Amino acid sequence: MDILLRVAAVAVAGSVIGLVLKKTRPEMSLLVTIALAVFAVYLAFEIVSRIIGFIRSLSDMAGISPAVISVVLKTVGIAIITKISADICRDAGQGSVASGVELAGTITAVYISLPLLESVISMIHSLL
Repeated sequence: MDILLRVAAVAVAGSVIGLVLKKTRPEMSLLVTIALAVFAVYLAFEIVSRIIGFIRSLSDMAGISPAVISVVLKTVGIAIITKISADICRDAGQGSVASGVELAGTITAVYISLPLLESVISMIHSLL
């Protein structure tokens, strides 16, 4: 909860600064936006590491392969990076670039999950 409050406070203060800068120095407003996104991820990293540890301990108890959990965690990371990057591009007025980032993120997520899909298909094939 404490981390969320810090992120929210920094985000609100930075957003106000960004709005003030947008009128006189739009390029500086974009830099403030990027810095805020990086700082928010940095602050949230402590929570993310706890979540990853918890998911790994659950997968150990359930007997789920670490390879499966790795694919899921990588895909979630790709989704987060894609979302932040696309939003920054949209804030900069680059909707086409944002769409390209989203497409690249989707393709990367599918690529990362191919080994998992392959193992599911081979498991189904072995049952037949």
